[in-house]
Amino acid sequence: MTVINLNLDKKFDNVKLNREVVAGGKTYHLVFNDEMYQKIADLQIAEASLLDQLDKRKEEFVNKMNVTQRQEFMRDSLDKALKNLEESLDKILGKDEGQRLYKYYGESTYLLGRVAEELIKLNDQINGDQELNYERKKQAVRDHYTKGHGKKRG
Repeated sequence: MTVINLNLDKKFDNVKLNREVVAGGKTYHLVFNDEMYQKIADLQIAEASLLDQLDKRKEEFVNKMNVTQRQEFMRDSLDKALKNLEESLDKILGKDEGQRLYKYYGESTYLLGRVAEELIKLNDQINGDQELNYERKKQAVRDHYTKGHGKKRG
C-alpha cells in the first residue's frame, strides 16, 4: 500500500491575500479574502446599477429634457456616483475614508472612481493569481503522471 503525504499548508503557502495599498497619502493593510471580495462586488454592482439607470433614461435625456433638466439630471447622476463610491470605499478602507480620499484627490469623482477601479483590478489579479497557481499545480501533476514518470506495467 502506498502512502501519499499531502501538506496543504505548504501547498497554499504561496497564496498571499494580504496587501499594502497606498492611497491619499495613507497606507492601508487589506486582506483580499471572501469579505473583501463581497465588498468589491457590492461596489461593482452599485456602479453598474447606476450606469444601467442612466442608460434607461438616455432617450428621455436626448429627446425630452430641456437644458435645465439635463443639467439637474447630470448633477444628480454625479452626486449618486460620488455617494456610491464614498460608501463603497468606506466599507473597503474604513469609516470616512471615501470622503477623505475625495478631498485628497481634489474633490474629483473621476479620481475617486480610479481608486476604486485599481482596487477592483487588484482583487481580480489576486483571485486570478490563485486560480493560475492552482491550474499550474494541476498541470504539473498531470505532466508527472503522463510524461514517462509513471512507467507502463506489463
